[in-house]
Amino acid sequence: MYIAKPEPTNVQHIGSVNRVIPVLPVGATNSPSHQVDAQAKALTQGQLYSAKVMQRVDERTYLVEVKADSSQSVVLKMELGQQTKVGQQLALQYLHAEPVMTFMLKQSGNTFSGTSVNLSQTGTLLGQYLGQAVTQHLSPRLEATQTVTHFPFKPQVMAQDLKHTLSQSGVFYESHLQSLSQGQFSLQQIKQEPQNQAGFNPANMMFQQLAVLEHQRFSWHGEVWPGQKMTWDVYEQRLPSESEQSHTHPDEDRLIASELSIDFPNLGAIKAKISMMNGHIRIHLDSETAQTFHLLQQQKAKLAEAMQKSGQVLDALTVAREEIT
Repeated sequence: MYIAKPEPTNVQHIGSVNRVIPVLPVGATNSPSHQVDAQAKALTQGQLYSAKVMQRVDERTYLVEVKADSSQSVVLKMELGQQTKVGQQLALQYLHAEPVMTFMLKQSGNTFSGTSVNLSQTGTLLGQYLGQAVTQHLSPRLEATQTVTHFPFKPQVMAQDLKHTLSQSGVFYESHLQSLSQGQFSLQQIKQEPQNQAGFNPANMMFQQLAVLEHQRFSWHGEVWPGQKMTWDVYEQRLPSESEQSHTHPDEDRLIASELSIDFPNLGAIKAKISMMNGHIRIHLDSETAQTFHLLQQQKAKLAEAMQKSGQVLDALTVAREEIT
C-alpha cells in the first residue's frame, strides 16, 4: 500500500513536504495481506476521502483514520515524514488497489505549513503527466504486450527471455541511454524500446517509471508462455525496525522480495514469495486447493535439495493453503 506525492498538476506553489514513502497496513507487521484487501473494499476508486492523523508510531510513521463513509472508517499505518502532526487533517484520493493500495495526497490550504517553494519546469511537466495518468486510471503495473517465452520447460532459456522482456520494457530507458553513451548498449537495442515506437504514450510510461522510483517496487503482468498469464512483483521489503536504521546505514544489505502469482490449468492458483538477504533465501508457497497443497508438501523436499545442489543457501521453504486474490 502506498501514498503518492501531493498533486501538483495545477499548482505552482505548494507547502514544503517531506518525501512520502510506502505505507504499511495497520496492526502487527506480519498481518495477512487479505486484511488489507478487506480494507480496500470499503473504498471507491477515484473518490476523495477526509483523513485524520490519529497517533504517532515512530519518528516517521503514523496511524491515519480514513473516513470511508458516514458510518465506517479505515485505519492505516502511513509513513508521512517528520513534519506531520497528530490531529492533522488530510485529503486523500484513493487511486487503486493493485498492485498495491495507493492514495494521492491532495493539497489543501490548511494541511501543511512551511516555506512556499516553486516547482521547476521539469516538476510541472511531471505533475502534468501524473495528472493524466490519474485521469486515465492508468496502472503502475507494466502490462506486457508480447509473450515472454515459448520454452517453459527450459528454465535457463525462459530466464533469459524474461530478462530480455523486462530490459526492453521501456521502464529502464534512460539508464540504457547512459549505457549507450558508455559503449555498453547498442543503438539497435535502444531502437527496440517503446519510447522509439509509433503511438508511444509518455504519460503511461512515466507513471510506471515514477512508481518504481518512488515505491522501490517493479510490477509486471502478462503472458509468460502461450496461454499462461502471470503477475510478478519485485520489491524491497522493509523490516519493522528499518525506518530509523535505513537513514544511518544506507549501504547495508536489503531484504529483496519477489512474488509471482500463476493460475495453472491443473494445479489452480499458486502464489510464490521468494525473499533474499545476504545470499540467504526463504520461499513461501500458497495454494488455493487442498490437492495442490498436499502435492507441494510432498515435493518441497526435492525443490530444497535441488536448490542446495545448485549452491543456493535455503533457510526456509514453507507451504500453506490460502485464498489467492
